[in-house]
Amino acid sequence: KEKDFRKKGNEINYSSDYFNRIFEKLTANESCKAWIATDEQGNSVASLLLVWDDESAYYLAGAVDPDNKNTGAMSLLMWTAILFSSSVTNAFNFEGSMIEPVERFFRSFGATQTPYFEIRKTDSKLLKFL
Repeated sequence: KEKDFRKKGNEINYSSDYFNRIFEKLTANESCKAWIATDEQGNSVASLLLVWDDESAYYLAGAVDPDNKNTGAMSLLMWTAILFSSSVTNAFNFEGSMIEPVERFFRSFGATQTPYFEIRKTDSKLLKFL
């Protein structure tokens, strides 16, 4: 994921250490599974992390090597995760995306968009005045 973000000029909003701590806790709780797709030389080209509870499985994170984004590896991993999730819970939640190509990718698996609201606190003096 870091390689993809660097190529796009973006920063990851969490540290590798933070992500690893979450992964360790989920693994200890036996409530996650990770898949890595590799090419013929054994290089990682895509990865996916799935977590679940009694209600649903959740696509938590995924990454594709930008040089291998058209290999279908992420589609294979997503389909594998969907199939696996049916053995541990009753639903699959893609968790959505505000990134249009990612949202389109999710819809290609039959995902339906579910709107949600976000409430934020602001310290704006203008809004307090109004």
